[in-house]
Amino acid sequence: MPKGRKLNLPQIEELEYRHFERIRYFVLDNINSIINGLNSRLNIKRDWYEQFIATKSNKASDLESGAERIFHHIFAHGMKNPNSAPIGADLMFETYDAFIHIDVKTISDSNWSDYKGKLVVEPNQTSYPIDNMGVKANLPPFYSKTFSKNGISYYKPCLTYFIYVLHQHASDRIYSILLICMPNGSLYKYYGNEIIHAGKSKGKNVRFAFKNCPIFELISNKYSPKYRVEFLWKDKAYNQEDLTGIKEVKWKIPVWIEN
Repeated sequence: MPKGRKLNLPQIEELEYRHFERIRYFVLDNINSIINGLNSRLNIKRDWYEQFIATKSNKASDLESGAERIFHHIFAHGMKNPNSAPIGADLMFETYDAFIHIDVKTISDSNWSDYKGKLVVEPNQTSYPIDNMGVKANLPPFYSKTFSKNGISYYKPCLTYFIYVLHQHASDRIYSILLICMPNGSLYKYYGNEIIHAGKSKGKNVRFAFKNCPIFELISNKYSPKYRVEFLWKDKAYNQEDLTGIKEVKWKIPVWIEN
């Protein structure tokens, strides 16, 4: 196994932010295809809706499975090196300097209040320590493969991102599409337990409270914050606090497209 160093905490955040920008622009470049794809289920709604309600309930997101297919199709054209590891997020890619995990989360407005500012995280989606909730993260903060920077070998870090779609049940109305970066496990030394909440079933899953860490704190300053949470798409009828629980008086989350 090649020997390398581990990036320090600010270096990890710099890399997290660099790939955050990459994912953001890739989604924005394909936003029309994404919106059309998310709404494509409605063209054949009468063929699946009754069966869905019978097996799920009207509280479940009817985009849960379909959204993954849409984003998988989109990212397959831009992320050239998917990885076949059996433990990882829905989408897992290797880049020159990292292993990137991207998971798609969808929430319908029927249980909106349960998830405002939080999202469910499974053990295979994060390297962040979640032991205090009775769950063990299955991803390593660093993988055993290395990359070279300035003549020095570094282990490739595990980077975790979520695309979070809030929508109206069985409708073409999308309230928001958020891009969110969850800190690498090594950053636990800085962010601690404040960003981890218990799920409905303690010991089975946890929730990442992104409302408690909306910026990359180690590489931001008062006048130039770099955000871990951004609106790629936002319904103009709703404000930031309505959708995320984050007060605008403290943090003004970037909005890229507002309809």
